[in-house]
Amino acid sequence: MPDDSPSPTKPISIGIVGLGGRGRSVLARTLAIDPHVRVPAVCDYRKDRAAAGAAMVKNLRGNTPEIYDEDEHHYLKMLERDDLDAVLVTTDIYWTGRIAIDSLRAGKHAGHEVPGCYSLQECRELVEAHEETGRHCMLLENCCYSRETMTLYNMIRKGLLGEPYFATGSYIHEVRNMFLEGNGSLTWRGKLWAEDYGCSYNSHAIGTPSKWLGINDGDRFAYCACSMTSPREAHLYAVEKFGKDSPAAQIEFKTGDFVTTLIETAKGKQIRIDYSLASERPYSRYYLVQGMNGCYDSRTGIYVEGQGPNETWRKLEEFMEEWEHPFWKYDGDKARQVGGHGGYDYFCEREFIKMVRTGDPPWIDAYDSAAWSSILEVSHQSIDAGGARVEVPDFTNGKWRDEKWRIDRMV
Repeated sequence: MPDDSPSPTKPISIGIVGLGGRGRSVLARTLAIDPHVRVPAVCDYRKDRAAAGAAMVKNLRGNTPEIYDEDEHHYLKMLERDDLDAVLVTTDIYWTGRIAIDSLRAGKHAGHEVPGCYSLQECRELVEAHEETGRHCMLLENCCYSRETMTLYNMIRKGLLGEPYFATGSYIHEVRNMFLEGNGSLTWRGKLWAEDYGCSYNSHAIGTPSKWLGINDGDRFAYCACSMTSPREAHLYAVEKFGKDSPAAQIEFKTGDFVTTLIETAKGKQIRIDYSLASERPYSRYYLVQGMNGCYDSRTGIYVEGQGPNETWRKLEEFMEEWEHPFWKYDGDKARQVGGHGGYDYFCEREFIKMVRTGDPPWIDAYDSAAWSSILEVSHQSIDAGGARVEVPDFTNGKWRDEKWRIDRMV
């Protein structure tokens, strides 16, 4: 194992599970960000993907990692290795939480892709595994690291908008072509849309408002209410793509075309989430935060009391020179060069590497992963109850009441 020095050049060893397109892009950026990251092992139950990941490591680092590709559970054998500091989990949602939990219990730090954990039980187990082992888990929610949202995060922390009390997040991304394989069978995204109705792919929308409103840092999710339109768009796509008599056209997609979720916090604040993966429209991800002293709405601009003409929206760019977050102010050019969603991924993966190297807890930790992920099952329960309010568990066990209990890990 590497020594215990936290120096920036301390080598760290990372294994990766899940080497589809997203997994390989995460792997490539991680190796590009830090030359001292080693990858001695890769895992994917699809042999072609595992081989592609191993070839990438060989090309970028020179070593040929050991491949674990026998079946979906072969990652457990990889976790027995004593030369891994951490594991990157870039699988589908049905495995991300489970593999992250097993990684923590094997003594490795973990970073897992979105949406996060699949069930409330996994959410609880993730926090328990973190607390029992002292290993850290980071949810790799890249949208929290965008230039705009980090600028607002900086402005809110400095009090420019006053106390924030309402926020909106959204993820409206028409990806029906990703619901079905070429033979018409369901992909994992399609299965999620068919079976797990509610706010199921939620972290891109929930993460940023949660950080703005101090969720788990002085406040927490308390109740969730969810409603949705009737489901039609995914079925129509299946008919158009495969024919009205095809097996694909017989699939019952249960998630409504547009899902609206309202989250109430313990301190009487609200977060609204707009979500759709099937609506016929261009990609849209909008945010809003309302404070006692002003408002930001990504669709219209920003208004800060006493900053410019009354009742006039201004462009956020006008505030960038003074309020841009240090991440983007000093490393924005490098982030854009490395790439990944315009540079968001650079900061997300850089922070994961820092967590592994130093052993310091991350900004987006196991408690955040559990809270944000829990909305999948809780929103489902709300729809089953006719849109009724459903209580959200407190995964911090009361720690959230101290707004400074995680202050050392705020970016």
